[in-house]
Formats: sequence, structure tokens, C-alpha cells
Amino acid sequence: MKDLKLLLPRVKKHWILILFSFFGAAIVALSTTANAEVLKFLLDKVLVVPAEVDVQTHYRTQTINLYWVTFLAVFVTMMRGLGEFIKSYTLSFVQQRIILGLRRDFFSHLQKLPLNFYARSRTGDLLARMSSDILAIENMLRQMINTLAEPLIIVCLIGYMFHIYWKLAILIFVILPVLGLTVRSLSVRLRNAGKLLQAKTGDITALLQESVLGIKIIKAFGMQNLRNEFFERESEANFKYSMKSVKYVALTNPIVEFADSIGVALMIYFGAKGVIDQEISAGELIAFLTCLGLVFQPIKKITNANGVIQSSMAGLRRVFEILEEEVEEDLGQRPIPKESHAGDLLFDNISFSFQPDNPVLTDLSLSIKQGSMVALVGPSGAGKTSLLNLIPRFYELDSGSIRYAGHDIREYPLEAYRSLIGIVPQETMLFSGTVRDNVLMARPDASEADLIQACKMANAHNFLMDLPKGYDTVVAELGVGLSGGQKQRIAIARAILKNPAILLLDEATSALDNESERLVQESLKLLMKNRTTLVIAHRISTIMDADLIVVMARGKIEDMGKHDELLKRCSLYAKLCRNMSHPEEVHEA
Repeated sequence: MKDLKLLLPRVKKHWILILFSFFGAAIVALSTTANAEVLKFLLDKVLVVPAEVDVQTHYRTQTINLYWVTFLAVFVTMMRGLGEFIKSYTLSFVQQRIILGLRRDFFSHLQKLPLNFYARSRTGDLLARMSSDILAIENMLRQMINTLAEPLIIVCLIGYMFHIYWKLAILIFVILPVLGLTVRSLSVRLRNAGKLLQAKTGDITALLQESVLGIKIIKAFGMQNLRNEFFERESEANFKYSMKSVKYVALTNPIVEFADSIGVALMIYFGAKGVIDQEISAGELIAFLTCLGLVFQPIKKITNANGVIQSSMAGLRRVFEILEEEVEEDLGQRPIPKESHAGDLLFDNISFSFQPDNPVLTDLSLSIKQGSMVALVGPSGAGKTSLLNLIPRFYELDSGSIRYAGHDIREYPLEAYRSLIGIVPQETMLFSGTVRDNVLMARPDASEADLIQACKMANAHNFLMDLPKGYDTVVAELGVGLSGGQKQRIAIARAILKNPAILLLDEATSALDNESERLVQESLKLLMKNRTTLVIAHRISTIMDADLIVVMARGKIEDMGKHDELLKRCSLYAKLCRNMSHPEEVHEA
């Protein structure tokens, strides 16, 4: 019930339809019970002829009663069908709306989660939660829909049985508690097995996703057999937990059947004795036994549905684990400066770490004038990329503050603040769709002329026009089919089109050849004009003209200044420059 309460707010939204579906379920329950009354009427009023009654007179009465029984049988069946339609259609509509909302909210929530959440999460596991776990919830809701009328049917049938012969009906309350305790015990085991099964499904999805994305490395290092062994081990574990769930579900039916057979045997014995003792008629006994047979059918449905519900409960919990994750803090209400390109950027004694006791940046202070170009250099692990990622608030500071236009960036609304920032990352990401779609993501309302101009400035227009459909060429998943340089130039065009106040370039020209880099550098110079620009670069040509070069090491600033100054006084910078002069040594630096 604790887990099911997670769905309660979503269910409450559709209370009118659910109330209407209960009306349909009540029709189903009453019409099911009415079948027993029709059978009783058939036996006592049509088929059985009392010895003391005139045969011809009773024949006419029997004929009239037969017409009524036939009409009632058809009417009851039609009413049951109508009730089933009302119940199933309305609840299926509610089910689909709940799943649609859940899927939409899950996806939307993922967009709002901070990057440190993704740093500790596996992509494959998130995909499994979005797909198989939500599918499990859908199956669970479907089972609940299919069994909504069953408790009402049980209540109506048992009530009718008490009405016919209460002494015999009491026996039901000896059988049902034993059955309920047994099913409850199986439910606990099913829930635990389902939890392990869903988690293992997530592991398999994660392994598959890693293998697809890393297929080049797997083939290059001959890791196929090793990955097959991993997959085989995970699949065997999945099979083990799956069979546990199957075992507990399979045990449910025999238990219910056994209880059913014991109940029927007891009812036949004591019911027949009641007829012999003339406490009830033969028709009432048959109607009672009919109800008994009918009452175990909904019990079987409920126990079978319970198996699916319990195994699906883990999926419900796993989905809401993500929905309960803290989203990015966005409490800012200060309006963005009217002059979109006006404002200094100040790092005031900031410290940052991904994990406690493992600082990435420590007590770092840096002032960047509006419109200036600042280059960040340093060995691998110096904290350059982390510093860049703090500007758009991808991560939150441990201490200190970052100020833009004189105010803490946390005072600005997050979405509005990020609209001022353009980013060209080291690893270019292209999304499914056309080239046009990918560039226009920066500014969907941009004109065709602005789009083409941005691509020309990024030195992308010519190669785009050579593609089969030009700007309308569909980009394969992750940009497969385009060279690294081509993808990066599209990303640069996207940043140019955004026309940002702050430009962040994380080795933005690393995948370009010398000629393309020269052309893009010229375009970037135009883009950088009157913009605050921070650059991480691996070539001296990129940073020599920077207004300020910041040399970083071990999360701190070692030195800062112009290229010529640093070359004379900073040995670390001189070493980095020597390595930058030889591209093959860049990684070493």
C-alpha cells in the first residue's frame, strides 16, 4: 500500500471516471449474482413439478415462466456486457492517461536533474526505468482494471449465499482466511523477487547500451568474448530471478484450486443434507453451489493479478526513486540585465568537489572583464573544464560565489541565465533530426538568412551544401556519418546562432584540420567581439591573442597574464607551450 500511494495523486485526477467505472463494476457484480437467481427460478418454477399441482395448469404456468427465464437470461447477459464495457473502457482510459503522464513527467524530470545525478547514474539503468519499469506499471494497472469488479462480485455472491442458506455460507469464512494468508505469504516473496528482477533488467540494459556505444573499443581490443561472458552472467542472474517470480505465480493457482475443491466438497455434503432435511429446495441448493463456483473465479483472478502486481511493484518504486530526486535549485528572481552583453564575471573564493574530501577547485578567485577573452591552460586534471561547467551552474559550489553583472548567478532564474551562455564542448553532441534542426536548437525562431550566416561563419556551409539534402539532411544517431570536424563545426554554428553574452569553448577546434581551424578562428574572433569568452585550447595559436591567460594546476591558479609575460616567468606555462607546439604531445600535457 505504501508504494501504491505513490500513484494516488495521479489517480485522484480522474475520480469522476473512476466513480463511473465503479458503477459499471456494480452492474457486473449484480448481473453475475442474478445468474444464480435465474437458475434457481428455472429449477423451482419451470423444471420441477409439485406432485399435488394439476399438470395441465402447471404446464401453462411453466411455459410462461420459461419465457420469463429466457428473457431474464438474455437481459442479465446484456447488462453484464454493458457493465464490462463501462468498467473496462473508462478504466483503460484512466490507465493510459496515468502512464502517459508518468512517462512525460519522468522524461521532464530527467531534464531538470543536476549533472552530478548523471555522474552517479548509469544510462542503461535510466533507460530501463523509462521503458521496462513503466511498462511493468502499465501491466500492474491493467491487472487492477481487470479485477476491479471482482471484490464486488465476491461480496454480492456471498451475500446472496447467506440469503439462501446462512448455515452453509458460514463455511466460506473458514476457507477464505486460510487462502488469504497463503496468498499473502506468496505475495511477499513475489515482491522481493520482482525487485531483484527489475534491478537485473536495468543491469542488462546498461551493459547493452555500453556495448553498443563502445563497440569500436570492444573490437579494437578484442573484448568480444569478455563482453559475452559479462552478458551471459547477467542474463543467467536475470533468468534465475525471473524463474523465482514464475514459481510463486505458478504456485498460486494450485493453492486456490485446492481450496476450491475442499470448499465444493464440503458445500455439496452439507447442502445435500439441507435438502434432505427440507431446510432448502433443490433449486436453492443448485443456486448456492452455482454461487460457490462463481465466487472462486474472481478469487482466482485476484490472486493471479496479485502475482503480476507484486512483481511490478519494484518497477513502480524504481520509477519514483527518480521522480523523487532533487531537481536543480532555481530560486532566482532577479531580472537578467537589459544589456545582454554587459557584465563582468567574478569568481569569488570558490571551492568545488564532486566527492567529499576530494577537491577539484580550492579557494579560487578570478575576475573577468566584460567582452574579454580568457584562456584556461594547465595539465590534465587541473580543473579547467570544471571551472567552465560552474559558469552555467551545471554543478553547485561547495563555497564561495560566482557573480555576473554584480550579482550572484543564483539570484537569476536558471533558464533565463543560461540563455545568455553559448557552449561548444569538447565532445560534440548532435541529436536525431536534420542538420537544420540541430543548428536551430540554439534559436528556433531564427530566419533562414541567420541560419546560413551562422553556418558560413563556422565554415560549415560548404560541406553542408554537399550533403544529399543540404541543411535538410537527416543526421544519424550521435552524428554517425559525419567527421569529427564536421560535427564540431555544426556545434560552433549552433553557438554562433545563439548570439550569447558568455561564450564557453572547451577545445572547440580540437577536431579541425589546420585550414579549417584557421577559418573557424577568424569566425570565432568576430563572434567573441564584445562577448565574455572563456577558452580551453590545446594549440598556442588559439590562446596567444587572449586578453588574459590563466595557468591552472591542482585546482588552483598558478599564474595569470599575457602570453609573453607568462612565457618568461612561469615555468609551467613555458612547458605547456612547448607541448602545445607539438600536437602529438598535447595529451601528455
